[in-house]
Amino acid sequence: MNRQPKNGEKDAAKPMPRLYLRPDEAARAIGVSRRTLSTWQSTRLIGFRRVGRTVLISVADILAAIERYRIAPLGEPKRPQQHVDVGTITALTTPDTSQPPRRKRHMQRTASGPATT
Repeated sequence: MNRQPKNGEKDAAKPMPRLYLRPDEAARAIGVSRRTLSTWQSTRLIGFRRVGRTVLISVADILAAIERYRIAPLGEPKRPQQHVDVGTITALTTPDTSQPPRRKRHMQRTASGPATT
């Protein structure tokens, strides 16, 4: 007896694709050790989400991290590198030398207690 599945039954029969992996699963999928993946997380080479104490890594973040290590074949033209405007970098500006550097003021200790005469 063939009957048409209802909307809820059709969704339950087909598993949803996994969008996020736990670190152990992600390390196994990439083919690196869990320690290497942890290093990538701490250096922000790979993006991750923290939901409470659970760490989740999206499949898109895994693919983006792996793409950084891609080596193009010989016949493929190189991708243009991103240009960084030097004027927007504030950490590399030269200090203002027109004024002498400020020195810290040190407080002098004073004798505490009653004054003796």
